Amino acid sequence: MVFILDLLNRLIGDNDIDSKMKHYRFSPIEDEKHLLDAVRYVVEHASDLCDKTIGMRLPISSLTIFAHYSDEYDKLIKIVKKLGKPFNENNGPRIELSKPIKLSGNIIRHIRIRIPDPYRMQVGCCDFDVKSYDPFKKKYLKCKNLRVIKRPEYEMIEFFDPDYDVLAYIVSN
Repeated sequence: MVFILDLLNRLIGDNDIDSKMKHYRFSPIEDEKHLLDAVRYVVEHASDLCDKTIGMRLPISSLTIFAHYSDEYDKLIKIVKKLGKPFNENNGPRIELSKPIKLSGNIIRHIRIRIPDPYRMQVGCCDFDVKSYDPFKKKYLKCKNLRVIKRPEYEMIEFFDPDYDVLAYIVSN
C-alpha cells in the first residue's frame, strides 16, 4: 500500500491526492462559494445534456444540489436558509431565493438540497421549463437518453447520460 501511495504522490503530487480520489465532484460543499460553483456546474452541464439530447437548450429556474454526506447536508441547509425563504419540501428543503441567480440566460429562483442518497452520485439536477408537457413528450420522448418516470400525482421526463454527472427533468405539472 505504501508503494501505491508513493507512486500516486509522484504522479499527481502530494497536495492533489485527496482531490483526485474524491468520489463526488464538489462534495463535501463547505460554504456558499462552493455551493454557487455547484449551482453553476449543474446549470452548464444540464444545458449541455439537453442540447446533446434534443438539439436545443431549455430554460432552468429551479435546481437541486445533491448532498452526499449527512454533515454536508446539515451545512448546506444552513447555507441555503440564508439565501431565501422556505418554499416547499421533497426529499429535502427547497428555498425561494431572495436574489435570483442569473446564469447563462437562466434565472434560478429556487434551490433545493437533496438528502443524501447512495443512488444519487451526481452533483445535482434541474427542472427544465416547458410551456406544455404533453406536446414536448410526444415530440421528444423517442430521443436517446430520455425516459418517463411515473409518480402517483404526476409524471416526469428524465434526461440522463452516463457521461454527465447531472440529471434533468421536465415535470408534468
